[in-house]
Amino acid sequence: RLFLNATCFVFLFIFYASLLPYNITSTPVDMSISGFLSVLQFPSDGAEQGQWIGHVIFTALLTFLASIYCGLTRQKHIWFLAYGFIIAFGVLIEYFQMFVGSRGTSSSDIYANFAGMAFGYLAWVLFGKFSVKAVHRFLRDQTLPVRYVRKIYLAFVVAVILFPFDFFINGLQLQIAFATKGMPLFENTMDQGIGTISLLAAMILTFPLGVLYRLSSRKRRRRQKNIVLKFGMFFLFLEVLQFFEISGQSSLLSFLCKFVGFSAGFYLGKLINLRELLEFVIKARKFILFFLIIFIGITLKIKGFSLGFPPSLSNIMAVIESTSFLPFQYYIDVGSGEALLSFLLNFVIFIPIGGYMAIHYVASDREYNPTFSRLMRIGILLSILFEVAVLIWGLKRPDITNVLVSAFALPMGYYIVVMIVNGLMSRDKTKGVAIINNND
Repeated sequence: RLFLNATCFVFLFIFYASLLPYNITSTPVDMSISGFLSVLQFPSDGAEQGQWIGHVIFTALLTFLASIYCGLTRQKHIWFLAYGFIIAFGVLIEYFQMFVGSRGTSSSDIYANFAGMAFGYLAWVLFGKFSVKAVHRFLRDQTLPVRYVRKIYLAFVVAVILFPFDFFINGLQLQIAFATKGMPLFENTMDQGIGTISLLAAMILTFPLGVLYRLSSRKRRRRQKNIVLKFGMFFLFLEVLQFFEISGQSSLLSFLCKFVGFSAGFYLGKLINLRELLEFVIKARKFILFFLIIFIGITLKIKGFSLGFPPSLSNIMAVIESTSFLPFQYYIDVGSGEALLSFLLNFVIFIPIGGYMAIHYVASDREYNPTFSRLMRIGILLSILFEVAVLIWGLKRPDITNVLVSAFALPMGYYIVVMIVNGLMSRDKTKGVAIINNND
């Protein structure tokens, strides 16, 4: 049921994103099936370069989750139904887009859907069993081994760094890339002000990865150095891939920040004692709440919030009219550097909020275990309040992507703390109970 619900959620998300802006219009184009097939012979007018990659990504995710569900049901006919539905859904969406103003249809999008299905099935073959085991262990023990967490976070890091995955796909585009983007790794086109914060965000992103590998590494010093060198080459490879993105912003400095962040986390990870850190956080939770409120105020200031900005209904409505409710559209428009900054900013805000909620319930020894959906609703509500506040006192455009990211970031922060507590309790139940009951 969990994977079925996740599959349905991705399906509804694709449906929502595909039919925006929902302005159904009449058109002189032949809307019959034969007319639809004739339109598919040519790419849609005004189609953005690299737009097909969104079809690949989300169809792959839909296929991956559906494949896990089909594998767990152990019914052969469910595979034909699920994959047949995905194919029919992809074709019907392209047909419906012919009726939507400012949208269009293209045969390349349908090909991209088939490619996404292939990648989704391949991901199920490679990572399906791991995903099921991870979910099963978490539902059973409410915690995961560090080796599981580091694999999940590594996949998260790769996805964030390479977003939006709009790579050059033909020889002409490759020539344009080398003509306009300069030498790989040595280009730095980020705007002044945003560039420095984006580099800091890259370090923040890779620092926990180094800590996780340190906590799970019990190898000799020579092998530990090999891990650092291996990830240095890995980040170099990711930086080169960013160079081939349409909106990518690769630079030598960006690579060094990612590598420094991982190395710092790896070598400082040996100084981190989770039990002592958890005990300290519980004792200092009131002070942490005070600094958390100040921290949220600072981040809202960075997002554009200002009480000295007089609200105006006409100006607010003008901003709303120019707002796009297409998910991830802002990230694609601004490029990977600023997209990384905006993406991590929401995680940096809402993961501590979710973590503090868990600390509060652990410290008070309350038998309270909110569901994932309840935590998501709290994240959505808080994010909407923040977006509205920045809109009224700052005239900054609200972004649906911030709401989606926050909906997952807050539960992530909550379950990180829960996993640490349960992991410590599983090692030593006596000390684990002492941690939970230590309210002073």
